[in-house]
Amino acid sequence: MPLNRDNSSRPTREFAGSHQRSWLWGHHAVLETLAAGRWPVIELFADPQLPPDVLQKVRTAAAVHRLPVQAADSRRLEQLCRQPDHQGLLARMGEFPCESLETLQSFVHSLLLQTPAENGTPPLFVLCDRLQDAHNFGAILRCCDAVQADGVIIGEREQVMVTPHVARASSGAVNHLRLFRMASLTEAVNQFQSAGYQIIAASEKSSTLLWDTPLKGPLVLVIGSEARGIDAELLARCQVRVAIPMLGQVSSLNAAVAAGILLYECRRQNPRTA
Repeated sequence: MPLNRDNSSRPTREFAGSHQRSWLWGHHAVLETLAAGRWPVIELFADPQLPPDVLQKVRTAAAVHRLPVQAADSRRLEQLCRQPDHQGLLARMGEFPCESLETLQSFVHSLLLQTPAENGTPPLFVLCDRLQDAHNFGAILRCCDAVQADGVIIGEREQVMVTPHVARASSGAVNHLRLFRMASLTEAVNQFQSAGYQIIAASEKSSTLLWDTPLKGPLVLVIGSEARGIDAELLARCQVRVAIPMLGQVSSLNAAVAAGILLYECRRQNPRTA
């Protein structure tokens, strides 16, 4: 089946957001997103000079979504996404479909009803408070997938959304995590507390060290803004505040690095067994 030819002479449409927000590029990122079938792809472009086996994979994945594959050479693809490393494959993305507070409420309670044989370990969630950096957010999502976190909660205010840069920084993990977006993170914490979850704040100002802290049972780990930390109202609702021991001259860690350390300590104390 031939590729549909992209007519680059026609008037360029204005896309919502910047080029970096609209375009996902690269073989692995685009094919995995198509395979996951979660994040809507609006348009798909491929270089006809791609290896035949790659083109066949693209056509097969696109056919599942009844999505035409438009032909565009390497120069045209770079014009569209402004990325020289597009690898001959480019997708224009729609808005990432986050879940709502109502869905979170039922999911939080349903996990607690599962038997150890069904789930194997108490639930673990991560709540991100006003993360600004796409690479930080993506790296945190990658860590969440690595430890099999049950879900990630983000707010609507001052929070980077799921973009192609976030997806690439997550190494595709964004396609495999349940992501909840809501107007009030405080309300989300209230829902967790009413269900019996322990809320853990990562705070470099805490005198309680991570290694000395029991982290058993259903948990929500709160990761604060790179610049300002956790919001004061949100921090007040956290039952436990822990600090990662810093043995050198630098007093703090990057948000994603800190999240990875904290998540693995949570998982060490609550190992996944199923």
